[in-house]
Amino acid sequence: MIMLKSLIGIGLITAASAKYPENPGCGDINVLYTGLPAYHPYVVEQGWDPSMVDASIRSDTQNLINAGYNTRIVLMGPEEDISQMEARFKDVEFHVTGIGYGMRPSKIPDVITRFEDNVFLFNKLVPDTPTVYNYNPNTFLWSVERRFPIKEDCSKKPGKDLGYEEICDERCELTKTSWNLRKAALNKDKDNALYNQAVEMNQLFGKI
Repeated sequence: MIMLKSLIGIGLITAASAKYPENPGCGDINVLYTGLPAYHPYVVEQGWDPSMVDASIRSDTQNLINAGYNTRIVLMGPEEDISQMEARFKDVEFHVTGIGYGMRPSKIPDVITRFEDNVFLFNKLVPDTPTVYNYNPNTFLWSVERRFPIKEDCSKKPGKDLGYEEICDERCELTKTSWNLRKAALNKDKDNALYNQAVEMNQLFGKI
């Protein structure tokens, strides 16, 4: 399992909705955003380039921080237990939650179910905390800033990085390897070793 900057916390958690600050300044607003890991197979299945998604999410996460928002990103597939998301509310009171575009318009039942799981969980843990939605991997900042602007210039006083996590089992690593091999083999003859390795990886991936 991949867990970057993992946070410890298990069991049932009761979290309080943070009171939204009046005239918020740099570092006053805590944001938690969730969605699918960029290299989750469901991202590829929905037609996205996972390498582009990965770069975009990371870039716009930094944009949020640079704009003065304390930001936690928790990317997790529907195969993971929702209690892991619950644990991420233990140590921080969040003013804003967000759910990424890769979940909402999905035609995959498991993804829609996880979208609902997140909505239900947020309503249970932080019922007074609003949830925002982006419309592509480049609009995390847009989705927060349009509703909860910070009027102060935060270029010299950025927000805090509260953690960037990708919680996924081996399927994400297999997808990443397969995708990179596929790109490397592009425009190559089918006798090319990279092409054959990509085919093998795709076959292995299909058995998971």
